[in-house]
Amino acid sequence: MLEDCVMTIKKCRNRTCRKEFAQYNSMQAICPECAIKKAKEKVTKKRRKEHKEAKDKIKTRAQWLKEAQASVNKYIRLRDYGQPCISCGRPDDGTHQRHAGHFRTVKAASAVRFNTLNIHGQCAQCNTFDSGNVVEYRKRLIYKIGSEKVEWLESQNQLVQYNIDYLKRLKKIFTKRARKMEKKIKEAEQ
Repeated sequence: MLEDCVMTIKKCRNRTCRKEFAQYNSMQAICPECAIKKAKEKVTKKRRKEHKEAKDKIKTRAQWLKEAQASVNKYIRLRDYGQPCISCGRPDDGTHQRHAGHFRTVKAASAVRFNTLNIHGQCAQCNTFDSGNVVEYRKRLIYKIGSEKVEWLESQNQLVQYNIDYLKRLKKIFTKRARKMEKKIKEAEQ
């Protein structure tokens, strides 16, 4: 019976392997070692995904809020890459750390916490040590977005409690925008 079985010698289709192996059926495209490796990777990816989902289920609203704010801030830093500080005008020459500075603070105006008109690239000196350098920030913000929008930002005083679903969507959206912005920056630098 075994003598009727015809084995074909093939090259593994895995680009990193390319070893010759005995093909036992016509559907076999990779060598047994690569097949085992691929199966283990698949199981590992599945476990990682399950682990991430389990971690996401136990996150608090505060943790989601922090992550959403981090993704928005990253997008703002990338959006304003190469532009001078909104408060002092210091150029973004890569020697100083950049922050995503809020015109209306998070505590004072939670309604515009994630609004991109309220957040702009700011040097660490102005944002951290000069409490946002708000007077100069306002002057340059009027020049950048116009006095009507600045007045609208200043009128937003309501307190907003963001729910977890909203924060998840926000994080996802701004993470995607940040990736696109990083790609644009890399292409422009080449």
